[in-house]
Amino acid sequence: MALVSGTELGDADRTRVRERLAYFTGLSEAYLKRANLRVIPRRYYKELRRSDGVVIGRLDSRYTGEDIDDAGESPEADPSFYGIDGAYTAAINDYLRRELGVDFNRTYATCCDPISEWNWKLDPKQFGTSYINVAPYIGTAMRQNSDLRVFVAQGYYDFATPFFGAELALTRNGVVPERITYEYYEAGHMMYLHHPSLEKLMADIRAFIVAGRK
Repeated sequence: MALVSGTELGDADRTRVRERLAYFTGLSEAYLKRANLRVIPRRYYKELRRSDGVVIGRLDSRYTGEDIDDAGESPEADPSFYGIDGAYTAAINDYLRRELGVDFNRTYATCCDPISEWNWKLDPKQFGTSYINVAPYIGTAMRQNSDLRVFVAQGYYDFATPFFGAELALTRNGVVPERITYEYYEAGHMMYLHHPSLEKLMADIRAFIVAGRK
C-alpha cells in the first residue's frame, strides 16, 4: 500500500515502512530513503554488500563476486552464474562426447544471446512485450484433469524467480490448492547445487510421485 500511495504517503508512515523494509531487506534506511522506497533488483544485488566490496548472485544469492567498480549501480555479471558455468559446460561436453558418443563441432552454450530472441508471446496477436503469466493455464489444466497435481520446488536464495512468487500466483487463477505441493530448499534457483538440498529434492520428488499412485 505504501508504494501505491506514492506522494500521498505521510511522513510517519513513510518512516515506519522504511524501517520495516530495512529490516527485511538488509539495506540501510538512508539508501531506501534516497531510492524513494523503490529498489530494483540489479541495484539490490550491488547495494546489499557494497561495504564488503562484493555483489550477490541473482540465480543464487549465496554466491558473491567482486566488481572492478565498487561505486557502480549494478553488478558487472552474475557471480552465481559464472561461478558454476565452467563446470557445467565442461561436464556436459565430456558427457556428450565420451559417454554418449555425440560428434559435433558446435559450441555448447549454457546461456547465450539466442535466449533474448525467444518469442515470449502467449497470444500471436499480442503487441509488444508484457509480463508472462502461465498460472491461468495451470488452473485450466487442473480443472479439466482431476488427476493433475503440481510440485513446486523453491530455493530461499533465488532472485531469478523470487521467493513467494509461486504462492502468490498459484492462489489465484482457479488453481486447485489441494493438489499443489510446495517444498523449500536452503539454496537458490538451482537447489541441486547444494548437496543437502539435492538429497531433499530427490526424496521430495519420489514422495510426490508415490503419493500420486495411491
